[in-house]
Amino acid sequence: MFDKVSSYSRYTLNAIKCVKEHIDNDPLCYKTAAELLDHVSVPNRSSLEKAFKAIYGTGIKEYLVKQRLEASKKFLEAGMSKKQVAAKCFYRSQSAFAAAFRKEFKMTPTEWQSLYG
Repeated sequence: MFDKVSSYSRYTLNAIKCVKEHIDNDPLCYKTAAELLDHVSVPNRSSLEKAFKAIYGTGIKEYLVKQRLEASKKFLEAGMSKKQVAAKCFYRSQSAFAAAFRKEFKMTPTEWQSLYG
């Protein structure tokens, strides 16, 4: 990983760190990766996205989606309906949310709620 980090400028590394912190602190704040990058205001999105993927092993959008799905587990545990969770996590439908949840966690939101809710 050090080789990957050393090949980027301090500015790029700080921008990547800032993007990751924004996502980790509030994964539901931005609907798209583009909105997030607008907030961070980086001059070269493409190079930042490539650097993020090289360092963290996943693209910004994929990381954002994964963090949203992680947050969705807490909502399900709190008893929130799957439809509400889907909307809160920016999914167009409950079925799209359920498919993404199942792909990420190898179980449905209903199964998660049964086990941990």
